Amino acid sequence: MTFRLIVTRPDGTQAHSSTEPLPTRHAVALSALRVLAAQDIAFGRAGLAFGRQLRDAELGETLKHDSGYAFRTEEF
Repeated sequence: MTFRLIVTRPDGTQAHSSTEPLPTRHAVALSALRVLAAQDIAFGRAGLAFGRQLRDAELGETLKHDSGYAFRTEEF
């Protein structure tokens, strides 16, 4: 099974969607960290903690970061 990460900005517009399949949930979490870092939102322990939460979330569940960005993992 491969995965896709979908990120929504606080205003509801789409900020990011994986264009190629991500092979593992760990890869999804790393992709989310890249998005957070690119927006100067989360680094270090806080970013890693959120990445772990996203990795362990159910498929289709949306997790909202304190910044207002929403992250969802789906099957590709």
